[in-house]
Amino acid sequence: MDLSTKHKGYWALAAISFFWGTTWFVSKLAIHDIPPLQLTGYRQTLAGLILILFHFIKSKSLPTVKELGFHIILGFLFFTCSNGLTTFAIKYIPSFLGALIGCLMPFIMILANFLFYKEKVKPIILLALLIGFAGVATILLSFSKEIEGGGNFLFGVLITLLSVFTWTSGTLISTKNKLKINPYQGIGWQMLFGGMMLYISSMLFEQQVPIATIPFKAWAYFIYLTAIGSIFCFVCYLYALKSLPISLVSIYVYINPIVALGLGFLIINETVTPQIVIGACITFIGIYLVKRFNTLKPLRNLKKS
Repeated sequence: MDLSTKHKGYWALAAISFFWGTTWFVSKLAIHDIPPLQLTGYRQTLAGLILILFHFIKSKSLPTVKELGFHIILGFLFFTCSNGLTTFAIKYIPSFLGALIGCLMPFIMILANFLFYKEKVKPIILLALLIGFAGVATILLSFSKEIEGGGNFLFGVLITLLSVFTWTSGTLISTKNKLKINPYQGIGWQMLFGGMMLYISSMLFEQQVPIATIPFKAWAYFIYLTAIGSIFCFVCYLYALKSLPISLVSIYVYINPIVALGLGFLIINETVTPQIVIGACITFIGIYLVKRFNTLKPLRNLKKS
């Protein structure tokens, strides 16, 4: 690998570390005017179409029927369920809390491999899991009044956790898959199918907002989420994985919640207390230990909004 490629890989990593963090915050702003499932349905469908068209012009190739079936399944798990649920959840919880809960994906992956594939869990990994969950518990305790009130806040936390499980399920399926799929082409089809299913879900479960009534600022948020969150960042992520060690690329997991937390605090006055900061640090320690001592095959998948 030449130095130029590695240098570009660092820029790609910097981009996903910052910009994916902003998507949590921007999504929070956008759903004020566009229902969350409608927003993500528009976003992922358009992004998928653009990526598919670009790849087709470049390579003149299309996936097989078997590959399309595979993309439908992953599109449903990654985008319809995971992205749809997290966007829906931040109606009820702070955007940074959604990002922090999303960080639990490596923990859920370890547990899933243990339960379904009988992978052994080292004592140090078990300790890391306990530390990570203790960190999240510390954060949630700072919202004790909201939790005791039940209702929407607790619902938001639960569906964010569910989104982690659906992303983990998709990751397990993709890592066990034997098909040789171009990742740039594959992510486009997954976005397209996931986005279409999101839009159908929006028609069934939401009161959709007519396009003509959506304000300009909401369209600006939508364009940002589509162009930056769904296209630019995914391409940067795949390029960073190609150019840099996955252990280095994974640092975006730590930075995304910090970006979301800072923007939420500075711009929309989301509550940030010392207890939340301490809980986030404890969670990050658990994530670091899992990534440092986990000997399972690296997973080249991601959790984002």
